Amino acid sequence: MDKSTCPVNFVSKKGVTVHLRKIYTLAAVLVFAGMASAQNLPKFSGLMFGDYYYNYQNDQAAQKTVNGFDYRRIYLTTDYNIADGFAARFRLESDPTSSVFANNKLSVMVKDAYVDWTTLIPSGHAIFGLQGTPDINMAESIFGYRSLEKTIQDYNGISSSRDLGVSASDKFSDAFTAGLLIGNNSGNGQPNPTTNYKEKRGYIFFKINPVNELTILIDGDYFSQAFLPLAQYGKTGDIIVNYANSEFSLGVQGFAQGIDHAGIANGTLSKDGVSINGWVGLVENLRLVARFDSYNPNTVAHTSQATGVQNFLLGALDWSVKSNVHLMPNFEYRHYSVGGVANDITLRGTLYFTF
Repeated sequence: MDKSTCPVNFVSKKGVTVHLRKIYTLAAVLVFAGMASAQNLPKFSGLMFGDYYYNYQNDQAAQKTVNGFDYRRIYLTTDYNIADGFAARFRLESDPTSSVFANNKLSVMVKDAYVDWTTLIPSGHAIFGLQGTPDINMAESIFGYRSLEKTIQDYNGISSSRDLGVSASDKFSDAFTAGLLIGNNSGNGQPNPTTNYKEKRGYIFFKINPVNELTILIDGDYFSQAFLPLAQYGKTGDIIVNYANSEFSLGVQGFAQGIDHAGIANGTLSKDGVSINGWVGLVENLRLVARFDSYNPNTVAHTSQATGVQNFLLGALDWSVKSNVHLMPNFEYRHYSVGGVANDITLRGTLYFTF
């Protein structure tokens, strides 16, 4: 028999017969033993949500009746323990509104890139790098349903969801967590070397859980922006109160922001808003979701940014096909109080999944 075609044995130059199955078995044992003993294996995860949408009505005439398939977010995340006491995260995002090449081809951008010194604050985090801001990300985690829409602050550009800087937080008890972040105020963008040395943003938050079902978040920020002719200084205050159990969730968020030297004659631009979020279980694996926002982009009428109050209504059904796969028919309605501006009405069928 031709030894070269034999699937089981081969003869070495020294005439020693080796059993290939034994080699394969030994190799498999070594691989699995190495995997079992490894403590630094990276963890991969991700998500995606997108829709079929139809603009029944829109304040921009060219967008009326526009429809099609689209995705609004794709995440690919790697979490890795780079050394004892140090964890790192690197996350890529694709977002058609911000990560597109000049030729209109879809692209990706860096969403998170940071290291967490986990042992410096034993019950907290000490993070350096591109990371989530507490006001946007904690609101998202409290209310859920980012797959349907951004939070009121995020949607209206009150703050960015990311910043490059250093943060520290500590869970002082099961009922109280606090932290702060100092960042460039550059979001996901490249800091401008000619201005960003003047542009910084400080964030602070206090999270209180007096009982398991009740969450209270108090947060704020102070920032500078090197706009000409005068630098701008802004401050934001925000509070969330949310009650949630296995059957329903109901919460409210309110914020106010003032930016000096941002209006006519270098006046103060003042913004505020309130958002009511909730869901209720109808039957097993099916929820009714609703949200109402009222946003005033300029509470001082004499400044140049006066555009009137904007009211927003969202309604949806959330069908949990599997724990990590959701189908959500929904609609969005946005009303502008400025005369002559049409309201926005969008109908959507949203698919959301994680892995």
